[in-house]
Amino acid sequence: MFEGLQDKANADPNVRRLGRTCTADFMLMAGDAAFHVSVAAGLVTGVSRGPFKMRSAAFQVAASDAAWARFMTPKPPPGFHDIFAMSATGAARIEGDMAVLLGHLGFFKALIASLRQEA
Repeated sequence: MFEGLQDKANADPNVRRLGRTCTADFMLMAGDAAFHVSVAAGLVTGVSRGPFKMRSAAFQVAASDAAWARFMTPKPPPGFHDIFAMSATGAARIEGDMAVLLGHLGFFKALIASLRQEA
């Protein structure tokens, strides 16, 4: 589900610009599948599929496969347009170091949204 994240995000100049000061590792969970994402200076340097044992990550965003599928549509429905909207409606769970996430919020939102299908 998130395997194409590195290519799509790194090809988007806006995502790279927003993340130019961000270096972090985080996790995306789709159902039981875990994906570890590494970012260095705004470039996604790796996306690895788990399971993982003791893999360090600043935060994680977890949602069902169905919730991520709705998020990734070209024009997502209300409540699925953003990771915080998904969290507010109970469709996603965000855990971990909120300072890292909120400090680069625009970048992380654009990074994850880069997976959306084109209209």
